[in-house]
Amino acid sequence: MIEKVYQYIKENNMLNDCRHIIVGLSGGADSVCLLVLLHSIIVQYQMDIDVVAVHINHEIRGDEALRDQRFAQKLSDDLGVVCHVLNKDVKAIAKMRGVSIETAGRQVRYECFAQIKRELGFLDTTTKIAVAHHIDDLVETSLMHLIRGSGIQGFSGISPVNGDIIRPLLCVNKKEIIEFLKRKGIGYVVDSTNLESDYQRNQLRNQLIPMIEKKYNPEFSKAVYHMATDLLEINRYIDRQVDQLEPICVRYDSTNQKVLASLLLDKFQHVDRTLQTYLLRAVLKKVAQSPVDIYRKHIELLMQLCQKQVGKKINLSNGIVAIRGYCDITLQKSVHQDAHLDKQEDWNPLSIDLSNIKTGEEQCVKLGISICDINGTWHKVEKICLQLVDKKEIKNIYLNNVYTKFFDCDKISRKIDIRFKEQKDFIQIHANGGKKKLKKELIDLKVPANVRNHILLLACENEILWAVGVRRCQTALIDENTKNILKICVVIGD
Repeated sequence: MIEKVYQYIKENNMLNDCRHIIVGLSGGADSVCLLVLLHSIIVQYQMDIDVVAVHINHEIRGDEALRDQRFAQKLSDDLGVVCHVLNKDVKAIAKMRGVSIETAGRQVRYECFAQIKRELGFLDTTTKIAVAHHIDDLVETSLMHLIRGSGIQGFSGISPVNGDIIRPLLCVNKKEIIEFLKRKGIGYVVDSTNLESDYQRNQLRNQLIPMIEKKYNPEFSKAVYHMATDLLEINRYIDRQVDQLEPICVRYDSTNQKVLASLLLDKFQHVDRTLQTYLLRAVLKKVAQSPVDIYRKHIELLMQLCQKQVGKKINLSNGIVAIRGYCDITLQKSVHQDAHLDKQEDWNPLSIDLSNIKTGEEQCVKLGISICDINGTWHKVEKICLQLVDKKEIKNIYLNNVYTKFFDCDKISRKIDIRFKEQKDFIQIHANGGKKKLKKELIDLKVPANVRNHILLLACENEILWAVGVRRCQTALIDENTKNILKICVVIGD
């Protein structure tokens, strides 16, 4: 068994350049076998690798969960391995996130592994997180995904290596694990919920698969395993093609630790349909930033959205929202947008009296609000700074950037309002005086409908001087007669 797992580890390059392994240790047979095997392999083959265990108490099974915790700690002590214990109220987390207890438990486990990794200061490139999935888990996962309609990617089941996650036991089944522990005289705990049939995975494990093996094919699990591993190789090949297409078809933006993706339709629609579906899955995973179940229905909804009218919105897995724009589809977690909108509800518009600004002095107004730009990307505005400057002192007056604009101060009324859109707003779009309703201008500029009310405006009553991140007006332009120049700078935070 030790040699078999060791060879599987080598074949899949699981421990290349590895210095630390974090092992998920529930106390069940699978995780106990994983910890014992890795410890034995490291000792036997004299590897310079440190092992630490992580046990997570889900606070669901009361005394039984405490029993598991104590067992995990004792086993770790016997092996000379440090065991980190974390307590998480998974039921409460599931309710808060709107997911099943199983899904919340899976998310929490990986979040805890990442937490320990950070706390110990382990580098990503030298640290692996080992989990105890085995052949039977792969078979169950493949069948679950097939039943739920996830398609080829889902049916390929579980990968032996996924980033820093490694699965050394995917070469052995449950029977081999139990026999190994029995030969070694090593005990383990049994989670009573695994013996029940309340959850879909347990129903597959305890009812469906045994029934198929008894009535139709005793080698059913082996057949599913071989099919899944073959499909995994095919998926790896397609993923390499997707890696080349992604920078061309998708633009990502990270704001406040959230990911927003823009699917560029003019590029995406020229991609082969099979690659399109794989590309959409890759985008959804990055936007979700956590383990997420992606099924055929989600991909079909996104494909249909490509043909829908501008402004159409759909809700996808894990709280992800997709919105049809003029030239793209934006995908982001709904909580990302809601968090910004909540902040804006408590913010009141401000006014600045230009008569109080002295030449050379800078007057700043703190905001601390979140706004959108022309692409629908969120930005945190720390403050707005205004400064009255002499024309002679500025050499590159016309080199305005996105968040700095210059105006002829004498052509502006004495008060500037800082606010969001109002019904009667208009903007001067031509130097000769041509005006346009702001709403019509935003539509013509193809600003996504869902963000038009969240673009920061600098206005004189209903005349818009500057729609920040979109455009400035043609009012108060600087010319040869300009004496006083007003420099306005919107300071964007991290």
